[in-house]
Formats: sequence, structure tokens, C-alpha cells
Amino acid sequence: MVDKKGKDVSELAYSLFKDTQKDNLEYVYRGKFNTDITDNILSLAEQSLKFTERKLKIKKRVYFVMVEGLQNITRHQDITAENIPVKPGFFALQRKSHSYFITTGNLIAKDHIKDLKEQLENVNKLSKDDLDFFYKKHLKEGSVSIKGGAGLGLIEIARKSKGTLSYDFRKITDNYYYFYLLTEIPFEDIEFKEKNLDSENSLENIEKLHDTLNKENILLNYSGIFNQENLVDLLGIIEKQMKGTVILKIKTFNIMVEVLQNLVKHSDYYVVNDVGGNYGIFFITENDDEFILTSGNYIKNEKVKKLESHLNYVNSLNVSELNTEYNKILAQSGRNKDKSNTGLGLIDIRLKSTQKNEFYFYKTDEKFSFYTLRIHIKKIYYKQTPLIIEAKSDSPYVNFSPAENKFCIKGRSFPAEANKFYHPIQEWIKEYIKKSNSITIFEFKLEYINTQSMQQIYHILELLKQLSEFSKVKIKWYYEVDNQDIVSIALRFKELLKIEIKLIETKD
Repeated sequence: MVDKKGKDVSELAYSLFKDTQKDNLEYVYRGKFNTDITDNILSLAEQSLKFTERKLKIKKRVYFVMVEGLQNITRHQDITAENIPVKPGFFALQRKSHSYFITTGNLIAKDHIKDLKEQLENVNKLSKDDLDFFYKKHLKEGSVSIKGGAGLGLIEIARKSKGTLSYDFRKITDNYYYFYLLTEIPFEDIEFKEKNLDSENSLENIEKLHDTLNKENILLNYSGIFNQENLVDLLGIIEKQMKGTVILKIKTFNIMVEVLQNLVKHSDYYVVNDVGGNYGIFFITENDDEFILTSGNYIKNEKVKKLESHLNYVNSLNVSELNTEYNKILAQSGRNKDKSNTGLGLIDIRLKSTQKNEFYFYKTDEKFSFYTLRIHIKKIYYKQTPLIIEAKSDSPYVNFSPAENKFCIKGRSFPAEANKFYHPIQEWIKEYIKKSNSITIFEFKLEYINTQSMQQIYHILELLKQLSEFSKVKIKWYYEVDNQDIVSIALRFKELLKIEIKLIETKD
């Protein structure tokens, strides 16, 4: 089956699963990193280590390198770069026969590459004794990099990994590159030659996978053994990463819970790389119109016909019939001792998404098939009544039109009663926050602002900061080159509110 762009999607989940398992990739994430997301990634990876690694020393090393790597992404990602065709951060965890591999990646300005490459090369030249010496020297003298300790972090990562660091810089635009850093943590001390060759192969394969994720616009990919513990952490990461309207966020989250619990409870036991478990894959794709949730797992061939029949039956029902069937199964489930019934979850997904459940079965061998479920969730754009206020000699022009995604305040602002003028504007924004667009671009094109107006604009920016906690917000502040007072006001707001305001110089 092909999607709207003509791409075959029927085997995408299985293809991704095979690619990740071939390289023992358990967890891959691409997107914006912050403290909350980092904490959830660490918790998710820790669950994986709990099930696969018994050596406490190795666990501590892996965990430390993950912490350093993720903090490095957060510190160094150039997330303010616009018109970049890739997400700002990347993280991957692998477990091979003799080592763990941790790969981090982030956008980096071209001007920063030279210094970083020198640091990496200097670290790679050091022996274990040298690493210990320079680590102690860094601690004693307090010598750290300009961005808060990356040099010290690289030295400590090299110490924990007991070897050289593999890295690569890939050109994205003329001014930005993508920096990959791969760290190998061996289970035992092994020859560096063997280890470095494996590292180079792993980094090359991960970069190819990253290309696929970028091409398909996959925000997050988790592949491996699913259980209730990592389900909770996975949902936590997605919830913090997701942008969109409040309604869309709640709806998407509820559907994800059903999809993932269905995967956890009903995937069949399968053995991959001599390790058995409930294997599966889950990833999220985003385009301009919708989110697409995709799950995939192994299922015994003998179950395919019954499940396929049930999926077709659920897809054939209209809304009224779905509700009737839902109530019927819900009433029966209270008396039915068989808890394996997936019918209720599939109906609930259809009701919440309002779309038919897209599914595929790919026969992998005589015993198993790979079952893929794709759920389309349309983005909601709230058609709030526009707010348009014409400009006067002492008050600005206001145009808030959500359907056109236009939000602008333009002109001079020194009304006799600033509070009275801006109050309806602020009330309109409060209503908009309840059902905002998935992205809001707010423009200020002000020539002059008196002190009373500054207080009211400050309150508007407070509301936009509140909106940015669950939806994507861009604030653009235009100014003429000779009007530095307007620039100073923007910088004051930026500092006080700790929000991103992009200053844009306009031509006369």
C-alpha cells in the first residue's frame, strides 16, 4: 500500500525493525532535547539495562556516558536555527555481542567545528594514564570549555569507554553541520583495533538510519522488548516532545496508550539475537496535516486470520455501530475471564481517531508474521473568531486570525488607558490558548511603546510563554536600525521572561 506521496508504507515498520535489530539498536530518538526528555530517556534506557546487563560496573559506565552525552546535546544543540531540514538532537543506544554503543548527535554551527575537532583529536591521542592525568588537572584548575564543560566531559567519556571516540561531521547547510559522537563501552578489555573497526561500522549504519528517520519525518523510534515499565517512560518522552493543540495532545496521548498497551499485552514471544521477549517497534511520524502512530510486533500465523477479520469488521462500522459494539464488549468484559480480547482497544482507537485502522501482515517465516498497525490523527486547527482592531494615532493595529495563522501587533502604542485597550486582546489570547494552532507565529512591529503599554505587552508575552509549554510558539520582534529603544525593550522582555524572541531588522 502507498501513502498520499506514493511511498510504500506496508513494510516500513518491519523494515525499520529489521534495520534496528540488525545493529542491535534498542532506542532511537530525534528531536528537541530538554531536561524532562533527557530524564525519561535515561529511565527508559535504565529499564533496558536492567533486563539485559547484570554487571553493575558496566551499567554505571553506560549510564554515566548517556548522562554526559545527553547533557552535551542539551548544551550544544543550536536549536534556534531555522529552515534546517533535520531535528536538532539525536540519541541511539545499541547492545552488541561485546560492547554497548551510545551515539549522540546535534546540530552545530560551522564556526564551532574546528575547536571541537581539536578537542576530540587531542582526547583520542591520550593514553589511559594521560586521560586520568588531564581529568585530574581539569578538576584542579577548573579548566572547562566555553559552553560549560564539554572538554572535561569528553575526557571523562573517553576514560569510561577505555578507548578512542568515533565522530563525524555531516554538512546540512552552508552554515550548519550535524555532529555525531559514538562511544563504545566494552564488557571486558579488548583490543582497540577490533573495537575501533566495529565503532566505525556502527556509526556509518546509524547515520544511514538517521537519514531514513529524517526522510520519513519519524520523531521517535523505539525497537526492542516492550513491557509496562518502558511503556510508561516512552509515553513520558512523547508527551513532553509533542506539540499541538490541547485537544490534539490529549487525543494523541490516549490513542498512544491503547496502541502501546495492545503491543505490550498481545505481541507473541520471539527470539532476536539469542534473546527472547515481546519484541516490537513503535514510532511517530508527523506531517503538515496529521500525526501517524505506527506499531509493529510479531504474531503467530495461526492468529492472523482471526485478527485480520476483526480489524476489517471494526473498520466497517460507523460511529453509532462502533459505540454499540463498544458498550457490548465493555459489558461482557466484566463477566469474561479471558482478558486477551483486543476488540475494545481497537474500537476505542477508531472512535478517538475518527479514522479507519490501517494494518498490514507480513509473513516472516512459517511460524510468525509481523503485524503493523498505523493510526492517523488529524491535526485540529481551532477556527476562533478573528480579532481585528484598526490602528489609531495612539494605538496599534491588531490582527489575530487563527485560520490564517496570523498574529500581529503593529504601530505606535501610547493610549490614554493602556489597560482598557489591551484587556480584550489578552482575554482573546487566553481563549486562543485553550484551542491553539499547532504552531503560532506572533509578530510585533511596534514603532513606539510607552511604559503603560510595556506592562500590557509584558502580560501578552507571559501568555505566549504559557502557550509555548504545550504548543510551538515563535515570537518575531521587528525594528528599524535607528530605533534601538524598541530593541532594548525586546531584550528586557527576553531577559525577564526567559523566552526566545527573534529580533528582525526591517528596511525603510
